[in-house]
Amino acid sequence: MGLKTALTHTVLPKRRYLKRSILFSALFFILFTAVTLTVIKTNTLREQEQIAQRTARYAANYLHQLSDTMGKIALLTDEPCNSIAGELNRDAAFSVGVRDFQLVRDGMVFCSSASGNQNIPANSSLHDIDFDKTMSINLQMGTPAVPNRAVIIVWQRNPGASNDGVIATLELTLSPYMLFAQPGSGYRGFALLVGDSALISAQDQLIPVSKLPHSHFTEARIEGYPFTVRLYSPTLTGDSVLFTLSGGLLLSLMVCALIYHSLLNRHNVEREILRGLKNKEFFVEYQPVIDSKTLKVTGVEALLRWQHPIEGRIPPDVFIAYAENQGLIVELTRHMMILVAQDAHKMQHVFAEPGKLSINISPHHMEKVSFHDDVMNFIEALPENAFQVVFEITERGMIDTEGALREFNWLRRHKIEIAIDDFGTGHSALIYLEKFTLDYLKIDRGFVMSIDQKTLIAPVLDTVLKLTEELKLKTVAEGVETQQQAEYLRNHGVTYLQGYLYSKPLGIPVLLDFIRDFNEKESTYHI
Repeated sequence: MGLKTALTHTVLPKRRYLKRSILFSALFFILFTAVTLTVIKTNTLREQEQIAQRTARYAANYLHQLSDTMGKIALLTDEPCNSIAGELNRDAAFSVGVRDFQLVRDGMVFCSSASGNQNIPANSSLHDIDFDKTMSINLQMGTPAVPNRAVIIVWQRNPGASNDGVIATLELTLSPYMLFAQPGSGYRGFALLVGDSALISAQDQLIPVSKLPHSHFTEARIEGYPFTVRLYSPTLTGDSVLFTLSGGLLLSLMVCALIYHSLLNRHNVEREILRGLKNKEFFVEYQPVIDSKTLKVTGVEALLRWQHPIEGRIPPDVFIAYAENQGLIVELTRHMMILVAQDAHKMQHVFAEPGKLSINISPHHMEKVSFHDDVMNFIEALPENAFQVVFEITERGMIDTEGALREFNWLRRHKIEIAIDDFGTGHSALIYLEKFTLDYLKIDRGFVMSIDQKTLIAPVLDTVLKLTEELKLKTVAEGVETQQQAEYLRNHGVTYLQGYLYSKPLGIPVLLDFIRDFNEKESTYHI
């Protein structure tokens, strides 16, 4: 795993952000779908209600006009059919949806706009009409003349008469659409209810009201008439649900992508580091360095740590290497120098003589124009003559030998000692030993772990120790974890020991107590 990938997975857990984005997009999908379907349903219900009311008003107006026409025709019941046939035919022709007007006198149909002279009982084929009422309306399946078509029968009695009046036969094959269908209504069908019978737009036969569908309809009564109109239409159609789900899915995917990239951008690694510096998430811990001869703590190495507010402790080997690659190491080092200088004032009296204060310096920082100013600001912020500053520089990062030599000479002129950190892990270790004047060589923990183990690395450690003895370099062994390792290193002339055998990196309050207790214990032991 590359450095950037490692840090991204450590500081910016993409999987967690992806899960979070999917969760938010799923919630968005549910909310969008629920809200959209609710809006569609509400709008559909409102539209159906408007259509039903508009249909009811249209039907009421139609029936009112029909009643007026029938009232005028009723004036002709005292006349013989031959004299009024022309006028009766004309009224039927100009009345929308009327198949036939019949005049009734003394309970007998005596004149018809369709058949002329007649003499038949009015109730002979109209058994469900109540002739005692001023107006009676019923649905009927056909008439003797046209038996296979549903019709509306309307009876209107003459004022002041008991058996005189007018019968109107309305043609339902045309009238329902003319009366009740409205452009752009969007409904699936309608039903016309009169009494216990109903006519639906899907078929020409009458059916009982009890067999009509009992859901997905809007009902409107026609005021003043025994009519009820039902408009059938599901509030949510399959097309609207499919469209909503498709749109919701598409928008949710977009929301998921936007949230995911927003989280990544908001928690951009570089931005996270800079934010961490601003919010004081970075702090320093110090690992004691033990003199191998006196077994006393004679110095400390300052180690930068990062406590991320969400992800917790970030491994330093990850974020420091990333910061070097991304050009942020200078900001981190400056911040570290400020913290170390502040802590140095608390540590200045814990050592019997000036202690070694080691901090890690990146070769990338040494190449910056601001390097000299940064170093001088750090030295001036330290307690005067309280510490011997040691810069630990990783040899893997030094490529410009000439530039490094120039900077090393400048540091030595300012009484700063130089240590090569992680010696032997790079590709040019011997070249640096030949060209540079160094004070310390830090032996990588990988070599220390090979002590008394039959590995290919073990002979290399012996060679390195012999080389440092010939070059008269002081050595610091890091990663010492066992007493066996410590004894081996002491016997082979290693100058300083550092590792969990003695102490892990500590914060200032604990560090001060540790150094006092450790040095006092060792002093008593040697006495």
